[in-house]
Amino acid sequence: VCLLGAAVIFHNLVSQLVLYPVEAMIQRVQVIRDNPMTAAKMAEDEYRKEVEKFRRASVADETDSVLVERKPSWRERGKAAFKYVFFPSASPTEPMETLVLERTIIKLGSLLVLGFGEAGANIVTQNMQGSHASVSAMVEGQYVQCIIGNIRIQDFSIVTEVLQSSVMTFVNQVAEIVHGVVEQFHGAPNKNNGDTFLVIWRTTGMESWMVGRSADLSVTAFARILGAVHQAPMLLAYRGHPGLQWRFHSDFRVNVSMGLHYGWAIEGAVGSEYKIDASYLSPNVAVAVNVEDATRIYDVNLLVTEHVVKLCSESTPVTPGMRSVCRLIDKVFIAGSKEPIQLYTVDLCTRDLDEEDPFYMGRRAWSQKMRFKAKQWLEIEKQRMWRD
Repeated sequence: VCLLGAAVIFHNLVSQLVLYPVEAMIQRVQVIRDNPMTAAKMAEDEYRKEVEKFRRASVADETDSVLVERKPSWRERGKAAFKYVFFPSASPTEPMETLVLERTIIKLGSLLVLGFGEAGANIVTQNMQGSHASVSAMVEGQYVQCIIGNIRIQDFSIVTEVLQSSVMTFVNQVAEIVHGVVEQFHGAPNKNNGDTFLVIWRTTGMESWMVGRSADLSVTAFARILGAVHQAPMLLAYRGHPGLQWRFHSDFRVNVSMGLHYGWAIEGAVGSEYKIDASYLSPNVAVAVNVEDATRIYDVNLLVTEHVVKLCSESTPVTPGMRSVCRLIDKVFIAGSKEPIQLYTVDLCTRDLDEEDPFYMGRRAWSQKMRFKAKQWLEIEKQRMWRD
């Protein structure tokens, strides 16, 4: 009887402390190998569990502080010992080694998603599914149809000269706005090159109404980016920067110029075994860059080609369509295109925007918990955009 009981206890301990955690880690690795984009959701789920666990612990502590202190009875002690022996996972202390290893796997998967983005998901998947340990950059590209956007920070060279080392903080603040809005409107940030940001809305495999919806969302996202850059409290401080005010004669504002184009592109890896970048290669990418560059000629913040406008929604007797807000300004030859392209703009007045964002929660630094709640709300809004 003693040997049988010891065997049962040993089996439960090994299963709870070793076998089950290892199996959970293997399952997570297999999920990340099949679809690397799920790693970010795993990280969010883990953080949600930690927040819930912390909340329950806080409620339990408050309850215990209200109750009169007393010693546990022998019955309660026996139940606690039984749970500890036969159900180790229910005990307050968790197996740290397996827990740290599991969280490390999730963090590595999240870093892969951040580093490669949506364009690099195919690269990660093909290398993870291989039987060998080496990494191959020679992954065949994929033909995709997409809306290509290029965003540039204006007067970046002068800003870099004035801010010096603080320019990294400045670029990251703008990038947080650009990437956050693009992600909220179902786009995908792709490449950051100092003062420029390349963003993509993939339309391959979508139905026609979804392609049109993506076009509407891309134009709306760029208008929202322009407004957020002029309203963000963290960027308002640069209006009073003495060096920038002196260089721009007391009239400096953080501003961006943007271009949108629709066409095909080859999605894949560019580089070698020493460095890989997930990117999009196509003459249409050059067209988007040149369209953004043309904003200086027409003195506007946003230019959209006719290829995107044709995909946008038309006006109905009930609601105006996105085409109605796009104004034709010219038809020109753009480097990268064999045919002349009509250029449209959206008339946006940034001078009328309030200097303070009414939804800004004070000037305190955001905690991880606040960012998590905001991300949950943005995810709900992101899903609502397809339904509305």
